[in-house]
Amino acid sequence: MRITILGARGSVAMDGISMTEFGGATSCILLETDREAVFLDAGTGIVHAPDIGNRNISVLITHPHIDHIVGLPFFPYITQKDRRIDIFAVPRFESDTGSMLKRLISPPLWPLTLEEYKSNVVCHDINSDFNIRNIDVKCMDASHPGGVSVFRISDGIHSVVYATDCEIDEKEGEALAAFSKGADLIFLDAQYTDEEYSWRKGYGHSTVRQGLNIMKMSGAKSMRFIHHDPAHNDEMLRNMEKELTGDNTAFAREGEVISL
Repeated sequence: MRITILGARGSVAMDGISMTEFGGATSCILLETDREAVFLDAGTGIVHAPDIGNRNISVLITHPHIDHIVGLPFFPYITQKDRRIDIFAVPRFESDTGSMLKRLISPPLWPLTLEEYKSNVVCHDINSDFNIRNIDVKCMDASHPGGVSVFRISDGIHSVVYATDCEIDEKEGEALAAFSKGADLIFLDAQYTDEEYSWRKGYGHSTVRQGLNIMKMSGAKSMRFIHHDPAHNDEMLRNMEKELTGDNTAFAREGEVISL
């Protein structure tokens, strides 16, 4: 399995010379196997999707907040006539997957609807674990305003957990650790420092300390912290990263490629 971090910024896309090392694009992780290309979320990072050859394309949406879907209209493959793009999400806000996306991708907010793009976009509602051909996808809900899905993706050999926009209290931590047990890699929301979290409880995001506890309880092999706060520049993220020990934990950097 080949993993490319296309976007790791949280809440809103950022730019500038102080944001170059960790990147400013919002949430998108690409997982590739021999036949499949699975994009986790469709933030602005998906705009920079690499050449995936003739792999089947799937997009898993954790939740429909704008920073996680705003890149979809600019996804390079959505304009290709002979492409099929399968989009999977848990229905939220009393809307199915297609309706959730159309609230953004339709006039007056955008000139086109999904149906008007050249590719064949097929939206799927999910409510439990499912398969994308030889890829196994497990799901759990986590705490975030409006709800959010945590995904565990396995190719039968390796497994990756993607847990963005989740707030981890003790009970939630136990559930997430059990869900992530033995994973090769966990991508985990660590938007806040402990001090920031003390006055942002209920916002739906977590901290490095909470993430490290999940890693310890789950026995996962490695972890990348994601959903970097818009106010956290490269210097701050480097300083936060210095407090980590071992080579198996780090802050996600846009453009990083990981092979499992």
